[in-house]
Amino acid sequence: MKNEVINKIVVNDQNELLLKLIGQGSPTYQYVYREAVGVYWDENQIAFKSTPIREWTVYDWFFHIKDIVKSGLNLELLIDEKATWENITNEEKNKIKNALQQQV
Repeated sequence: MKNEVINKIVVNDQNELLLKLIGQGSPTYQYVYREAVGVYWDENQIAFKSTPIREWTVYDWFFHIKDIVKSGLNLELLIDEKATWENITNEEKNKIKNALQQQV
């Protein structure tokens, strides 16, 4: 399994969650849409993204994207220790970080 590192987690103006990668990604990441579960690759931003957030929380979308990328692309998404978070509440950020620590 290949790894990619997330260096920025942001909710944009369209209310989509973006997980931006340190590297350039891969052209094959575009095929994540075939899973048909609201997860897409944004080549311009070098990020995996959700559809607009409505019923689900940022936490739910974060782990949904992480799981779909893992199962659909055989790719593990890891968070850089110095990753930046934008437009995400401290509550959601801490909930995600705590859940990730439990997985180790």
